[in-house]
Amino acid sequence: MLISAVNLTGFEFRPPPLNPYEQFKKLTPTTAIDNSVFVYDGHFEIPLAAALAHAQKAGIFLAEKKLPEALQEAQQGVALAPDSVLVNVMMGTVFDAMGKGSEARPYYETALKQSLIVQPDFQSGLGPFLKRRLATPDNSAQGAPP
Repeated sequence: MLISAVNLTGFEFRPPPLNPYEQFKKLTPTTAIDNSVFVYDGHFEIPLAAALAHAQKAGIFLAEKKLPEALQEAQQGVALAPDSVLVNVMMGTVFDAMGKGSEARPYYETALKQSLIVQPDFQSGLGPFLKRRLATPDNSAQGAPP
């Protein structure tokens, strides 16, 4: 497995448990490429990284108006990391785009709850969007998440 030094720092993903590569900080890499990419040998479970990749793919499909594909990717992301704020926001956003606001609601509720208890200083940017979305009783989307 190759992991960049930036990903290991948590800069992009933020501190634990938001950084899906946190476990690698405790491991010794097999080698380093140019002191910026670390190589790890073995089999590693990194469900949050996989879930975030699925959420990213869902966002791409959503932008392309490929809603069934977006839904499938978002569902896979939630299955891998059911407590991830970003993954739940994506699932809610996909349901909103499909006109299924009532199905989006539990995902937004989970995202809001998690954003308030897991590293809230690093997830506060989503709060206003989630609160707005949850305050809306109909199925209309309230803009894209930040």
